[in-house]
Amino acid sequence: MAILLGYVLNFVVTFVFFAFSISIHECAHAYSAYRLGDSTAKDQGRITLNPLKHLDPLGTLMIFLISFGWAKPTPVNAMYFKDRKKGIMITSLAGPVSNLLFAILLAFPLLYFQANLYRPLNGYIYAVLNIGFNMNLILAVFNMLPIPPLDGSKILSGILPSSTYYRMMEYETYITIIFIILMFSEILSKTILLPIVSVIKSAIIYIVFPIVKLII
Repeated sequence: MAILLGYVLNFVVTFVFFAFSISIHECAHAYSAYRLGDSTAKDQGRITLNPLKHLDPLGTLMIFLISFGWAKPTPVNAMYFKDRKKGIMITSLAGPVSNLLFAILLAFPLLYFQANLYRPLNGYIYAVLNIGFNMNLILAVFNMLPIPPLDGSKILSGILPSSTYYRMMEYETYITIIFIILMFSEILSKTILLPIVSVIKSAIIYIVFPIVKLII
C-alpha cells in the first residue's frame, strides 16, 4: 500500500510540475511574440500561466501512458515581425530559456533542503523540488535540439542562410522519423539529452550552492 501511495504521489507531483512548466514555456513564447509585434497568441489568451490554456489533450494523455507529453503549440505569425528571422529565433528561444530560468530558481530551495535532510519532512520537499528541477532542465535541453518541430529547429532557421535551412527542411519527414526512433529507443536520451542535462545541472549547482551556503 505504501509503495502504491508513493507511486501515486510521485505521479501527481510530476503531472503538476509538467502542467506548470509547459505553461511557463508556452507563455514565454506568446509574450515574446507579442513584444515583437505579433498579437496572435495574446488574442487567443495564451499569455497566461493557466495550464488549461496550454495543455494538449493527446499530449496530456501521453503523460499518463508513457510519462512524456507536450503542450499545444503557441501560434506565431512571423509576418508581424520587423525582422522575421530574428523574431522567430527570439520567440523560439524564449520557451527553453524560461524553463532554464525556472530550474535555476528551483535550485535555491532544492539545495537548501538537500543540506537539511535531517529535519522532518525536508526529504519529501527535496524530492518534490528535485522532480521539478530535473524536468525543467530536460524540457530546456530537449526543446533546444535542432530537430523539427522543436524550438531548436526554428532557432536554427535564424542562424543558417535561408537557402541552407530550406534545403535541410526538404528532409524534415525523414529527420522526424529518425528522431522518434532514437527517442523511443532511449538512444537519444542516453547519448545526447541526459549528458547535456548533467553538465548544465552541475554548472547550476556549482554557481547556486555557494549562495545557498550563506543562508544555511
